[in-house]
Amino acid sequence: MKCVKKAQCPLAMRMTKIRVGLLLVLAAPLVQAQQSSQTLSWEDCVALAMRKNPDLAAASWNVEAARASYQGSFNGLLPQVSLSNGYSNGSGFSGDNHWQAQAKASMDVLNAGKIADIKSAAARLAQDRANLRLASSNLRLNLRRAFTELLFSQTSIEVSRTILERRQRNAQLVALRYDSGRESRGNMLRSRAQALQAQTDLAAALRDLRTSQKSLQRRLGSDKFSVVTVTGTLQARTPEELPLDLQPLIEARPDITAQEAAVRSVEIGVSQARSVLWPNLSANYTRSLTGPNEFPNGRTSWSAGGQLNYPLFGGGPIAAYSAVSAAQKTLYSARENLRSLRDQAIVELEAAWADYAAAADQARVQTALLEAARQRNEEADIRYASGLLSYDNWEIIASDRINSERQNISAARNAVSAQATWEKALGKALGE
Repeated sequence: MKCVKKAQCPLAMRMTKIRVGLLLVLAAPLVQAQQSSQTLSWEDCVALAMRKNPDLAAASWNVEAARASYQGSFNGLLPQVSLSNGYSNGSGFSGDNHWQAQAKASMDVLNAGKIADIKSAAARLAQDRANLRLASSNLRLNLRRAFTELLFSQTSIEVSRTILERRQRNAQLVALRYDSGRESRGNMLRSRAQALQAQTDLAAALRDLRTSQKSLQRRLGSDKFSVVTVTGTLQARTPEELPLDLQPLIEARPDITAQEAAVRSVEIGVSQARSVLWPNLSANYTRSLTGPNEFPNGRTSWSAGGQLNYPLFGGGPIAAYSAVSAAQKTLYSARENLRSLRDQAIVELEAAWADYAAAADQARVQTALLEAARQRNEEADIRYASGLLSYDNWEIIASDRINSERQNISAARNAVSAQATWEKALGKALGE
C-alpha cells in the first residue's frame, strides 16, 4: 500500500507541474503585452480624458453652441439696414422709365420679446456651462473607478502569483510528509487541490486585467484597444471631518448649479410670456435717389417715421394670460425640483462621507490583520515542518493569511472608490 502511495505522488507532482506550465504559457502573451504596454499615471489619464472623452467633448460643444446663440441673440436689437436698386418701366399716364436706388434703416426702440430672448439665451448658456461641469464631475468619478479597477487587477495578479507560490510550497511540504508516512492522504489531496485553486485564481486575475484595461480606455476616449498599465498605490487619503454647515458644499455642486440655471431659464420664460403685453415701438428711415441711370444722382427723397404696434387678438393679452399661467406653473415645478435636489444633496453628502470614513477605517484594519496573519503564518510554517503543529491548525492559519492578502487589497480598493464617490458628492470636476 505504501508503494502505491509513492507511485501516485510523483505522478501528481508531474501533473501539477504540467498545469503550472500550461498556465504560464497561456499567461505569457498577457505578461509580454503588459511589459510592452503604455504606462499611465493618474495625471496622464486625466489629461487624455480631457482631450478625447466623447461625453466631455459633447458637453463642451453644447457650451460653444449656446455661446454662439447668445451672441447671435443681440442681432435682434441692432438696426436693420437694406440697400436696393431697381428699374421701373412706366406704362401709365406719364410713361416714365427710371432707375431708383434706395437705402432703408429700421430699428426696434422698444421690444420686450427680443430682450427676453437675450436673457433666455444667457440662461441656456449658464445651464450648459453647469452641465459641462456636471459631465466633468461624472467623468472624474467613472475615470477614477476605472483607474482603480485596473490598478486593483494589476495588484491582484501579483497577490495571486504570491499565493500560488505559497500553495505550491505547502503542497510539496505535505507531499513529502505523506511520502514519509507522517501525513494523511486526504490532507495531501487537499493541499494539491488548493494549489490548483490558486492557479485558477491567477488565470481569472489575468482575464480581469484585460477587461479593466478596456474599461479605462473607454473613459479615456480611445477608439482602438491597446494594452495599458497604470502606476500608483491602492491607498485612500484620510477623510477630514464633515463640516457642520453643508450649505457651501451644496451650492458648489454642479447639479445644483445646473438646476438653478434651469430655474432662471424658466423665470425668463415667464418674462417672455409677458412680453406680448408690452407694445412694440420701432423707427424707420428711408432715402432714395431717382434718375435715368442705373446709379442715379438725380432727385432725392427721404422719409422717416415710427410705428407703435400692440396686438389685441391672436397673440395679445388673451393669449398672454394662458402663456403666463403655464410658464408660472412650470416655474413652481422647477423651484420644487431645486428644493428636492438640495435635500437629496444633503443626504448624498452625509452618506458618501460616512461610507468613505468607514471604508478608510476598514482598510487600516485589514492592513493590521494582514500583518498579524503573515507573522502567524511564518511561525506556523516552522512549527508544522517540525511536527509541532497539526495539519488542520496549520491549514487554518495558512488560509487565514491567504484570505487576508485578498481582503487587504479589496479593502484598499473600496476605500479609494469611496473617496472618489465622496469627491463626486462634492462636485469636483476632472483635473481638480
